[in-house]
Amino acid sequence: MAAGEREVLRLAPPIVLWWGWLAFVALNIADGVVQGLSSARFGAVIASILLLGTGLAYTLALRPKVIVDGLGVTVVNPFRTHFVPWRLIRAVDTGEWLRVHYTPQGPERDAEPELRDAKRLSCWAMYVSAGGRRRMARGPRRRAMFGVPRAARWLDAEADGAQSSRLPDEAKRLASMPVAQAMAIRLDARATRERARKPRRGDARDAGDGDVAAEVTARLTWLPIVAVSLPALILLIVAIIA
Repeated sequence: MAAGEREVLRLAPPIVLWWGWLAFVALNIADGVVQGLSSARFGAVIASILLLGTGLAYTLALRPKVIVDGLGVTVVNPFRTHFVPWRLIRAVDTGEWLRVHYTPQGPERDAEPELRDAKRLSCWAMYVSAGGRRRMARGPRRRAMFGVPRAARWLDAEADGAQSSRLPDEAKRLASMPVAQAMAIRLDARATRERARKPRRGDARDAGDGDVAAEVTARLTWLPIVAVSLPALILLIVAIIA
């Protein structure tokens, strides 16, 4: 990935779940229109449940993602959005989730703080399944995978000056890992390069210019909160009235 490019990272299963839920809602609406409803109360309950399910599917499946650009990493979790500039990222690894370790403020001069002193941000969108964690515990193994060339194009896009003879082996090694782990390795390497790069005068990465991109930010996002709480309130009211 070039320094100025913007990449949105997310896993396929949550997106499939989102569209599958929308199809389920559409089928239920069509069935209600064709077959009719036994009562207004029943229709209100079903509509409230479908609305609540849609809010949850949006918040937990569609919304989470990781955005990577030239300034840093933006982690969009269900209810909060975090931004961490490259120069404050100490490491990227995986546990149950992809994790970004960062310091709230940059180290003095060239000092590198201990990783145990860094804060940790978990990325909801980049989870590692139980099977993936078992494979990670067993260590890397060589295996062929359908679609390795396609994965390799993304995974090796940031390897500046890499030897072309090494790309196939490296791509196969990364493609044999859980997707979140492979992404963590590339993001960690990118963060290491960005920390080593000296900021130019006027560069947004230079903390001295007071640019917001030089700081870690976190903010609540109200749309997913409303998308979940409002249908839940409607369902509660319908249940009490009925």
